[in-house]
Amino acid sequence: MLTILFSGTQAFNQQKQFKELVGRWEIVGEKNDSACLEIIDSATIILSYMGEKRKILDYKIDFQRSPIWFDFTTGDSSSSVVVKSLLEIINDGIIKWQLFVDEDRTDHFSSTRGELYYLRKAKPPVAPSIVSN
Repeated sequence: MLTILFSGTQAFNQQKQFKELVGRWEIVGEKNDSACLEIIDSATIILSYMGEKRKILDYKIDFQRSPIWFDFTTGDSSSSVVVKSLLEIINDGIIKWQLFVDEDRTDHFSSTRGELYYLRKAKPPVAPSIVSN
């Protein structure tokens, strides 16, 4: 019975942590303003970079690891790319993300391997106010 309770608690914690990632995350300091990671829900994650938008086709995220392991496949009809990455939620508005393409992932963030980015959560657009006379 204890095992069932523990498994249920883990599933709840992973679901809660995933909800913290939902939103549009823009790369800080990039000249390309359209670079972002958009997590709409558990079925729809979109990666935009250098003018290209790609849906993440398959992913695995492990919140039990620190930093979080986030591995995914993206591509189009002609090719696909497998990316391994590390993710750390710094606070409600900033995440640290290191991508490893065509190389082994390290267990921790590395200054010598992968591409390291900081992403800021975009504020939702404000609906225009309607003023009546």
